[in-house]
Amino acid sequence: MKKIFKDINNSEVIIKSINYNCKKGSNNSNLGSILLKEQKNFCAYSEEYIDSISDSNDIEHFNPNLKCTEKDNYTNWFKVKNKVNFLKRLKENEFNKNNISFEDILHPTDENFETELKYLKGEYRFEESKTEKVKNLINFLELNKPEKIERRRKFIERKRKEIENWGITPIDFFEYLISDDISSIKYLRTIQEEFNIDIWNMIPQP
Repeated sequence: MKKIFKDINNSEVIIKSINYNCKKGSNNSNLGSILLKEQKNFCAYSEEYIDSISDSNDIEHFNPNLKCTEKDNYTNWFKVKNKVNFLKRLKENEFNKNNISFEDILHPTDENFETELKYLKGEYRFEESKTEKVKNLINFLELNKPEKIERRRKFIERKRKEIENWGITPIDFFEYLISDDISSIKYLRTIQEEFNIDIWNMIPQP
């Protein structure tokens, strides 16, 4: 999982003072479209491409306890796939029952996100000497479920073979995928770490 960058100075959400409307039946599509564009159409949590036409997706409140309160704001809103959001809600109930504060979970926009949440061969890790925030994030989003680790590893294996067969550099390979079929790209942090490339900045703004 990559750090999510929120440009609080230049985001259209801030400039136009767009808020999440909590009234039943309200249309928050404008806010959702801006968030999705800022995330370059990638789900904040799964890092899978979101096709705005065919993929059901939601505006997600990272800290659900802030939703529809005065403290709810732009930094708490993310675009995620519907299935990912549903599974997260199940974890929210578990955390609430165990009295785990959502302030004690590493936030996706944290300045030190990628140094705190370490990646190694498909798995996310943390140093035992660090705070519980990273461990809580891994648990909260189930980042290290065995099937997720395996999917990341298999994805990298396939891409390495394709790059080798094509006889080109990783940068050239992913530039081609971005231009040809961006939906085939996922696991941005995995790509970044495994191939040592800045995949995020290679992806154009929608």
